This record gives sequence, C-alpha cells and structure tokens, in this order.
Amino acid sequence: MAGAWLRLKRLGETVGTVPGSLEARQWQWLRACLARNAASEFGRTHGFERIRSVEAYRQALPMATYDDHRPWIERCAAGEVNALFAGRALAFERTGGSTGGAKWIPYTADSFRDLRRAIVPWLADLVSAEELEDGCAYWAISPALRGREYTPGGIPVGVADGAYLGADVPPLFAELSALPPWVGELQDFREWQLATLYGLLVRSDLALISVWSPTFFLSLLEALDDRSEELIAVLGSGGGVSARPLPADHAARARLRQYREHQDTRVLWPHLRLVSAWGDGAARGYARALARRLPQARFQPKGLLSTEGVVTVPGRDGAPQLAADSGFFEFIDHSGALLLAHQLAAGQSYEVVLTTAGGLYRYRTDDVVTCAGMADGLPLLHFAGRAGLVSDLVGEKLTEAFVAACLPPTEGFQMLVPCVGEVRGYALIVDAEQPVNRARLVDTMEQGLARNPQYAYARRIGQLHPLRIVPVPHPLATYMQRLRIRGMLLGAIKVPALRPEPDWLAAFTGRVACTSH
Repeated sequence: MAGAWLRLKRLGETVGTVPGSLEARQWQWLRACLARNAASEFGRTHGFERIRSVEAYRQALPMATYDDHRPWIERCAAGEVNALFAGRALAFERTGGSTGGAKWIPYTADSFRDLRRAIVPWLADLVSAEELEDGCAYWAISPALRGREYTPGGIPVGVADGAYLGADVPPLFAELSALPPWVGELQDFREWQLATLYGLLVRSDLALISVWSPTFFLSLLEALDDRSEELIAVLGSGGGVSARPLPADHAARARLRQYREHQDTRVLWPHLRLVSAWGDGAARGYARALARRLPQARFQPKGLLSTEGVVTVPGRDGAPQLAADSGFFEFIDHSGALLLAHQLAAGQSYEVVLTTAGGLYRYRTDDVVTCAGMADGLPLLHFAGRAGLVSDLVGEKLTEAFVAACLPPTEGFQMLVPCVGEVRGYALIVDAEQPVNRARLVDTMEQGLARNPQYAYARRIGQLHPLRIVPVPHPLATYMQRLRIRGMLLGAIKVPALRPEPDWLAAFTGRVACTSH
C-alpha cells in the first residue's frame, strides 16, 4: 500500500500548473480549444479560426443550454466524426438532470486530459497533507443497475472508475481500493449493499473515504445498522453473493459487535484519516451528519465536479479553487451581467457558464456559486445551489439556492416540495425520527422565504398557505430509492433543498395534495 500512495503522490507532481495570470491562463485554454476544433463542423459554422479574443468568442456564440447542444450531441452519439469537436467521442456519460430527462455528455481525449489536470494534483496534495503512507481507500462504487450501454453509434456510455484520469491511475486505485472491482458489477442492490458493507468491515486499515454525496455513505451506515445481524452471521461463518465468496473474518465480527454496543465507528476504522464528499449548498447538513458519524477523520468538502466538467477542486488548504486550466469559465451575476473569472467579487453569487473540451460551448450549467475571495490568484467558489430548480406556484419563483440558504443549519433530511390542489403552498419534508421544534422551524423558514418579495406578497394576500412541516419515516432512503429506480447512479445522487415537481409530496407521503389542516 505504501508504494501505491507514494506513486499517486508523485504522479500528481508531474501535472504542473500553467504559468501566468488567471486572465492569461483562461485565454490560453480557450484559444487552444478553438484551434483544435476549428475544422469541426461546429467550429466552421461559428468561425473558430477567426476568433482572436474572448469578446469575439462571446459575439460568435450565444450562451447555450443542453437542448441547444442536443442536436450536435446526438450526431456525435451516432458516431459522426468532426461534428461538435475534432475527431470522435471516446465515451459518453449519462446524467439524469435535475428536472428534465436524461442527458448524454460526450468525452474526448482532451476532456479526459482536463479532468486529469484538475483531479490528480488534488489527490497528490491530499496524500501529502494527510501523510497517507499505508492503509486502503474507499472510492465510491455504485451498483451496476443497468447493463453495458452504448450510443446508437456504438460508443460506450459510462466511464470505468478512474479511467478518465489516464492509464496509470486505475491500477493505483485498484491497488489502494478497500473493495474488489467485481462489487461494481453487481446488479442486485441488496447484494451490492451486502458486499460493500462486508468489504468495508474487513478492512480495519481504511484510511480514506472518497465519495460524491455524503448521503451515499450515510445510507451505507444506515444499512450497516439495519443489516448488522446478517453481517455478523456472514463474518462468523462465511457467505457469498453472485458466486463470489465472502470468507469468515472473526476479527471483523468482533469489531462489528463492539460497534453495535457503542455506535462508534472508531472501533471499525481506527485508522481513518480523511473523508472527502460534497459539503456545500444543500449537502451541508448531510456533511455535518457524516462528520459526526466518523469523528476519527477530518472532513474535506469536495469541489464542484459534475458530469459536465470540473469547476472547482480543493486547494492545499481544502478551500474550493477554480480549476482554471480545465475549462473556460464565465459567470452571470444577479443583474444578468457576464463576468470572467478574474472579475469576481467576494460575497457575490454567480451562475456558472462553462466551455469544455468535450463540446459544451458557453454551456449554462445552472450551478450557482458564491465567491469567498481569492487565493493563489484563483477565486474560491462555494456551491450554493441549482438555478435550474425553480418552483413557481403563483409567481414567487423560489430557486434551490435561495431555499438552501433559508434552511436552518441542522443535520437530517430537509427538502421543500410544493403542495398543489385545494391548498397551495409548500411542505418541508423532514425525518420523522429527527427531533424537530415545528413552530420554531416554521417561523425560521417563513422568515427566510419572505425575503423573496413575491413569496411574502403571496402569503400576505392568501395565495399561498402557511408552510407545513411533514415528518416522514426514512425520507433519505425514499428519495434515493426513487432516483435509483429511474436509473441514476447511486453515488452521484444529490439531495437538493428544493424539488419543484408536483409529485414529490405523494412520493414521500402517499398524499397527492396538502390538506387545509
């Protein structure tokens, strides 16, 4: 293990930072991207070869949504060469989107390079900062809920863990992994869950947990509590899943029994040093809950890494810095003005507009970030929420980022959903097992939501009824199960502060509408 950690650290040191000012680095990246793709049909259509400045780029291309790019992406998915970018897509990744249908995001050799340029140095810094020399790592492995998928042109959908970081990284990931690769091939959810928990329990040398959403590992800890008797039996006598053996491990069984008695994960993973997961926006409460469950480790919030591209990665002090050499970034402020990365101001919030090497030109990601200042010449950007998640029952237009800022800083499940039918308003779904002072929570939320003048007016004239607190048993499991059935990768499921679709209340409670009481 020690050799693998050292090799990972040295690999990150080979990926150097591009010299120059932030403005110069951004133009250098954009100029190279335009030059590479000038001969593509999209590049010829928009005159890439004639663009000599950022302003000229903005004039040549309007900002775009996924639907604007969809016809070009579908041509790439059909196997067309030199359509949206030079050459052919190497792979696609499917993302469920927040409210719309599935999206296919193309990857090229250049977009893989940009991912590597952002992520590998961060991993190397992490190894160095935590002085990781031995032990294993848990990289989130989701169950294979669908078979191998290809686009109409025969291009694979889905990228193997770590493969996007280059040929030399996956062997290191495999060597350091607490779990064998076959766990990711399991299609039965309960078998995957059992194999994952078994694999984690037998590795008392676990040193690093790296997942996307903190809810992913929280749900595993819940399953550990629910299935502890079954796991004790397997660890005592052995077992198996899908013809894969799970040998007995009496030391792990003893640790699990001790954990059941004290509910302290330190007896399971005494050498755990770091937990990396999303920690901004609506994930804050879940991050706090996960940090509390794993007190032996330091918690590092992940940057804003999405299927579409990398926006931020943790810097040396853990703060999320702009990945300036992995894409070209523009930002829309509250007034609608368009700014560049070097023009951002501390304390202000912005919507991200991203250009990637994978053909997403001036793409509105719907991600909202808040600038916390500058460090090492790069803006520090915290994820605030999704601009694309908007609920508008009577003209109030509540955004997910705004709702996330209204939620009290507590642990546990909190999600605002609309009430439709006879009574129009909002319900805040909370965990029935989480102690809640309903009156105080309603007061806190109503005061926060009233900062939106349209919401305040609608409440004042009775267009919207008062907020309701709706306790639900196991709401996190319900939410993740519903999205998992829809085909979303378990490890990538985010739990937003707001879901605007009218059917979420029924999904949680079985009721299609709020009552008047």
